[in-house]
Amino acid sequence: MLDSAEPSGTGATPRPAASAGKAPVIVTVHGTNDAALDDTGERWWQTGSTFTNRLAERLAARGIPQPEIVPVHWSGKNSDHDRLKGAEALARTLRGLHREGRQHAVLAHSHGGNVAVEGLARARPSAQRGAIISFGTPFFVRKLKTVPRLIALFQLVLGLVIPPIMLWYLIEVLPGDSNKKIEAVVLFSGLFALGVWSLIAGVRKLARRHLAERRFARSLSPSQWLVVHSPRDEAMQLLETAAEINPEYVTTASAMRSLTAFASLAGVIATVAFFVWTGSYFLTPILEKVREGTYGLALGADLTFLLLVPVIYGAVFFAIWLAARAGGAWAYAKFLTSAIHGGVVGAAFGGDDAFKLVGVTRLPPYLVQGREERIEAIDLGGIDDAALFVAAQSLYNSVVANDGPDGGIANPDAMWKRLSDALYHNAYMRDDNVIETVAEHIAATWRQTA
Repeated sequence: MLDSAEPSGTGATPRPAASAGKAPVIVTVHGTNDAALDDTGERWWQTGSTFTNRLAERLAARGIPQPEIVPVHWSGKNSDHDRLKGAEALARTLRGLHREGRQHAVLAHSHGGNVAVEGLARARPSAQRGAIISFGTPFFVRKLKTVPRLIALFQLVLGLVIPPIMLWYLIEVLPGDSNKKIEAVVLFSGLFALGVWSLIAGVRKLARRHLAERRFARSLSPSQWLVVHSPRDEAMQLLETAAEINPEYVTTASAMRSLTAFASLAGVIATVAFFVWTGSYFLTPILEKVREGTYGLALGADLTFLLLVPVIYGAVFFAIWLAARAGGAWAYAKFLTSAIHGGVVGAAFGGDDAFKLVGVTRLPPYLVQGREERIEAIDLGGIDDAALFVAAQSLYNSVVANDGPDGGIANPDAMWKRLSDALYHNAYMRDDNVIETVAEHIAATWRQTA
């Protein structure tokens, strides 16, 4: 996703909830490429930003004292692994706020909404938790990849087999064996505990979505989550399109040509391999006759083994050629298309963890329902088509005025931020109606939890 640029390599480091009185807390979660080290700054999620100041004014008008802004830092990379690390950081922050009894809300933008979904799935229920608001988030539907799923099944099998055997040994066999009883108890109790852990780990991985849905059902009411998005959000449209398209990268005809070319190569390799494997059988008599100077019919008879060359080559070539025309080319084309498409979608989604990101939804996947605020306005927060020209002019002026590290062509992060500010995907927090809606939603949910 394309939020304001200036990427950071910082890891997911949770910020512990401050203990300044009992002021309510707004936890902010930034999106992709919007990371920064400081809690205070001009980015929407930082203390002192235009958005947080305007939001505080709207909340004050509703009788809510100055809230404390608690940013959750994560790398901001387009990486599902990093998003899940950010989710762990958010969960730790929410658990800290729960222990302190602090009223809190969560605001997340772009992929920060996916961080929020997974973080809340890890956090315990809290009566102090109020509004959850996401802006322009393409929510991912996750499914365990094949290898992690097989590992989880293996853990499940170990957990079902090992503990009963170890328990039976400890109860039935061990009391009658007095030799090294302490060592045996320690060993088999450890194996029993390992089996139980394996069972729990396997069940948690395989039943992850079901467990998350139950946790959400207990800890959040559907009315708490406000989803804000716009039909003109170009970043959401990009990922939704990537999830829905079914391209044909490799046609059956091109796969047929590739397999035919491979058949020739396979025939050569098979022929060479055959004669390397049987070389001593065919070549030894020939070499002996050459050493002896015998060049008669016997040598000619030995050389007839060369007739096997076209036979082996033709058999391998024809077998592959026939398989390609019997459906092999179609299957090969489908396999390559699936692999290429999976790589393209994986790169777009940042799917580099144990989960395959199989789809994009506009509502959180673990919620049965949620409140959806669809921003239909063409002018979203003063951002319209003319803003692109304004951003381009500002960029040009900065390059002309200062072609240096403070904002010119030598600073691509600053250049990209100026251009990305003109995108609808980054305009939610500048829209007065959005801020008003967010303030009202936060106030309403906090009144319910008070």
